[in-house]
Order: sequence, then structure tokens, then C-alpha cells
Amino acid sequence: LDPETVADTFRLWLSAMPSPIFPVAVLQNGAKMTVEPPKGLKSNLLRAYLSFEDDWFESAGNTDASRKAFRKMLFGLNFFHALIQERCNYGPLGWNIQYQFSEPDRQICISQLKIFLEENATIPYDALRYTSSEANYGGRVTDAHDRITISNIITDYYCEDILKDGYKFSESGIYYAPSFGPLSSYVDYIKSLPINQMPEAFGLHANANLSAAIKEGLGILATANSMLPKGGGGGGGKSADQIMAELSCKYLHEIRPPFDTE
Repeated sequence: LDPETVADTFRLWLSAMPSPIFPVAVLQNGAKMTVEPPKGLKSNLLRAYLSFEDDWFESAGNTDASRKAFRKMLFGLNFFHALIQERCNYGPLGWNIQYQFSEPDRQICISQLKIFLEENATIPYDALRYTSSEANYGGRVTDAHDRITISNIITDYYCEDILKDGYKFSESGIYYAPSFGPLSSYVDYIKSLPINQMPEAFGLHANANLSAAIKEGLGILATANSMLPKGGGGGGGKSADQIMAELSCKYLHEIRPPFDTE
């Protein structure tokens, strides 16, 4: 693009997957935005339920039984989605391979859950388990042991017991599918959950937190190390700390104020 002929108000939006061959000049001269999955079970569940519309939530199900089953199993599905994402933080204890489960996986499962419950007199648990763990989410899972794991995890949430109010997702009893109610009641319950979940929510030993902390710490150090200057250099010039401080001030100055979505 020629700066002399392009209007000052021109903006180019690029959407791309992470790639090592993406032009560095574009990254250096552009404003970068990324959408990261929320961290933690509570944040993940809250994001999911805040994205639902009240009208859609109330209209799901064509009988009283299917409506009650849908809300129970919908919560179980969203908990399952959050759980398999959070297990990635535990390295090989969670998954043998680090998978990138996405929002479209969850949306497809929600649509299928609604259709199966509305079109069947009885709940087809086996079909729902297969479509979720083998087809939708399972399509990303390539390791044989991970496929067995995800197929077993889904049975905790797509089962007859989840329709009972006393059914708990963990030994502590903190996590469960709330009783039938409006959308706001589910949001209130999610907001009451602890910010930092214990490994028992994922069926892991308490010591698994150590592995997660080590993995996160090594990731931060690796990122910081990748930003250090490479190779040797002569005397004079600015130090690495000075360059980092100047860049930090520059980026802080360029950050726009929060956008008012209202």
C-alpha cells in the first residue's frame, strides 16, 4: 500500500491462526488482538452462560420433562467443555497431547442436545455420548489413551443421574447441575463457585497442582527468554532492559481505553 494514496481512515483487518511464517512486519506495525479461552472452570462456565439468550434458554424443550432434562444436561455439557480445556494445564496428567478444543465444538453439541431431546420420547444417552466424545470433541483427539479418557469423562455428565438434584460432579460436592430454574439462577450459582478449582474437580490427585504450576512457570520463562536479544554484540547502545522499558511504555501509551459494548 502506498501511504501517499491511502486514506488516513483506512484499516485492514486480518484474521489468522498462529503461524511461524506470518510476516513479522505486519505484527510490528499493527494492533494485535487475540481471543483466549477463559482460565478456570468458573470463568469458562460464566462465559458460556452469559452468551445464552433468555428466549432461547426458555424455549428449549417441547415438554416439561425435556425442558428439565435439557437444562440439567446443558450444564453438564458446559462443565464437560470447561473440564477438558482445563485438563490441558496439567500436562500429561490431563492429556497426552495438548488439544485445542474450541467454542464451535461446544455449540454443535448444544444444538445436538436440543434436537435429540425434542425429537425423542426417551433420552438417547448413548447417541449423545458418541456425538460429543467421538465425533465433535473426539475428532480432535488422536491419542488412543486420550480417546478412552474423554469417552469416560462424558459419561459423568450425559447420564441418568445428572437429572437428580443430589448428583455431584466431584467428591467435595461443590460442583453440580443446579435445580431447574431461569437462566439467572444458573449464572448466580456459577458466580458463587471458587475462582481457583482443586484438581479433584477433574478427577486428579491434589498433587497435580504442582505439575500445573511448573508447566505454567516454564511457559512464562520460555516466553520471556524468546524476547531476549539473540547473539553477541559490541559495546555502546542501549541495554536490553532499556529497550524493554521503552517498548513497554510505547505499548502502554498505544493501548486504547476499554470499549463500551453497551
